[in-house]
Amino acid sequence: MKKITIFFTLLLILLQPVTAQKVGLVLSGGGAKGAAHIGVIKALEENNIPIDYVAGTSIGAIIGSLYAMGYTPDEMLALILSEEFGYWQTGMVEDDYLYYFKKPDDTPDFSHFSIDISDSLQVKTNFLPQSLINPIQMNQAFVSLFAQATAKAIWNFDNLFVPFRCIGSDVYNKKAVVFRNGDLGDAVRTSMSFPFVFKPIWKDSVPLYDGGIYDNFPVTTMKADFNPDFILGSVVAGSNNKPSENPYSQLETMIMQKTEYDIPEEDGMMLKFQFSDVSLLDFPRAKELMEIGYRRTLSIIDSIKMRVPREVTRDELSLKRKAYKEGLPPLVFKNIYINGVTDAQRNYIEAQLHRDINNEFTMEDFRRAYFKMLSYSKIKEIIPHAVYNRKEKLFDLYLDVTVKDEIKVSFGGNVSSHQANQLFLGFNYQAISHVAADYTANFHVGNSFSGVLLNARTYLKTRIPSYLNVQAAYSFKKYSESQSLFYEDVLPSFIQQKESYMKVKLGLPFLNKAKAELGVAYGHLNDSYFQTSNILFPNSKFDNSVYNLFAVSLRLDRNSLDDKLYPIAGKQQYIIAQYVNGEEKYNPASTSAQLNTADKPHSWLQIKGRLHQYHQFSNRFNLGYTAETVISSKNLMNNYTSSVLQAPAFTPTPHSEIVFNEAFRANQYAAVGLSPIIKLSKLVHFRADLYCFAPFYEIKKDVISTGSTYIDSPYYGNFLRSFQFMGETSLVIRLPFASISLYANGYSYPKQNFNFGLNIGYLIFNPKMLD
Repeated sequence: MKKITIFFTLLLILLQPVTAQKVGLVLSGGGAKGAAHIGVIKALEENNIPIDYVAGTSIGAIIGSLYAMGYTPDEMLALILSEEFGYWQTGMVEDDYLYYFKKPDDTPDFSHFSIDISDSLQVKTNFLPQSLINPIQMNQAFVSLFAQATAKAIWNFDNLFVPFRCIGSDVYNKKAVVFRNGDLGDAVRTSMSFPFVFKPIWKDSVPLYDGGIYDNFPVTTMKADFNPDFILGSVVAGSNNKPSENPYSQLETMIMQKTEYDIPEEDGMMLKFQFSDVSLLDFPRAKELMEIGYRRTLSIIDSIKMRVPREVTRDELSLKRKAYKEGLPPLVFKNIYINGVTDAQRNYIEAQLHRDINNEFTMEDFRRAYFKMLSYSKIKEIIPHAVYNRKEKLFDLYLDVTVKDEIKVSFGGNVSSHQANQLFLGFNYQAISHVAADYTANFHVGNSFSGVLLNARTYLKTRIPSYLNVQAAYSFKKYSESQSLFYEDVLPSFIQQKESYMKVKLGLPFLNKAKAELGVAYGHLNDSYFQTSNILFPNSKFDNSVYNLFAVSLRLDRNSLDDKLYPIAGKQQYIIAQYVNGEEKYNPASTSAQLNTADKPHSWLQIKGRLHQYHQFSNRFNLGYTAETVISSKNLMNNYTSSVLQAPAFTPTPHSEIVFNEAFRANQYAAVGLSPIIKLSKLVHFRADLYCFAPFYEIKKDVISTGSTYIDSPYYGNFLRSFQFMGETSLVIRLPFASISLYANGYSYPKQNFNFGLNIGYLIFNPKMLD
């Protein structure tokens, strides 16, 4: 009898690991705090504790799905800390995919809304975005991340490397939704779609949101679907009930329903983490949080081993993981199916894809076309899905495209303490048929500058991408500045410049991140000015110079600066070569010694180049530098004042744009600058912009004055005999919609020329004909 008892006891011990040791891992939601889940998994793997099933909600669904697809803990951490993940959670597009070729010129807008005109009986205005984070990145990223695993599992989550479940929320029917099959990317995307932060995923005409609303810790699903012998729970939510000033935490408290974070002792064990100082999107702290999860799990690892004697060695797991990954089908596409567009629009979209000799394209090919189509486009959203075609052993690409027929209305400008108050209103309409086209009308009104700009750009259906741009502009700029033109002014000098032109440009992409433009322009320029301050302003008439010019130009440029007025990162480069031909007509006022109208022909070649770049030396300090030069064969105009007015100007700061300073104008010059920047926070920085300007040949004058008549005769000075300096310090607040700057500056000419003031908005004007 004793031998029989010993035999059955040994038999039970031998059978125990086989029949009673299936392990389920349940991961709660909790935003960035879920990085601790990675540490839990890492500790389990290093101690040979198996994970047979995994279920999660929100961030728990993300971590759980990665593990279910064969990711190691180190690979998961690397992904969360990667630049790609940062782009996914912010909605920003990385520089490599910014399609500069389609980028419009900068305007001073800081807010906009859209008027939906798709329904002729109803005009709808759209002021607010549908989500805080633009879905442009996640829409494509989740195809790349999950398509192969979905195909290998044949849309059944039980067939993944580790069987998997995740939870979504149907807020209309007020219930949790369990994802057991389907597109893995859609399931995870639904489970993490926190309301107002991410857009929902629609299924059967119902929007589905973050699973944490109704079930943030899916223990019930784990038991119902897998019934494991031991459940280990990792909870990173629900541990902080104190009121918080963080808006994400407040939103989370309002939206999330009560969840019981509990596992009965007979079913398993739990790890509960408290991270009161970690916000919903605080993913840069992932490594720190993973280490906390790892150490906490190690502290109870012996207790877990007592409950789970069965082991799976790391070598066994690595071989199984390797075999799984090698069985994933390559993510290569051939057939494409597009919904939500007209036939012409479908042809346009298909034409954007680069295919190889076998008429196939990769995910990278699609990604580049995807960002290209969404750049400054009538196409508002593209939701891609990859479906494996087992017959052709390739993926079919399904695109749900949203095209809106709307007019975008922009408004902005600048509020200033120094003669630079501007109002801006812009209208933009985009069309897509066999080709894409943009139509823009911009209006400026201000005490320094007013103007109108009409622009029509058509993207041609050519083998090499190209566009034809027709631009018409009228600008009126006036300067009112004491000591701006004359050395001994006692009264303000007044200058008015009017410019109207039409320009036609052919644009081509150049070296991925740049573009080339070949332009032809005809313009009418009208300058009105006084040549002396010895006048009675109310009764005085302006001298007037009129120019009718024809120009041919070639421009190469790129621009990755991170702000259109006060950048602290990125690079701007351009070079423009022009041939200009035309006639000057001078109409003197009664105060001029030259009383007769004078006509003078002009033609010249001009090359202008600029480099403006920033480097980061630390988290707190950036340094920018600027180099600009103009080389020209331009002759002098009829008089000194007209010659200086028509000379290229060096205006690197907003203030220098609105004042007329003859010392920083020349037909040939070189200029350099340094911009040390101290970053006080993400939004606030202090900068010093310091510049040196050197005209190759300074424009000088001989003054002829007899009684009430006056004329200044221009001539070129000697080579490099004059150097001028300007400097400006600014405290800048870069808000998402505008810039606020408190500045102080000084110029080497005129003497004692110091200024300080405040700008709110953007000080950006129409491009000039010869820009």
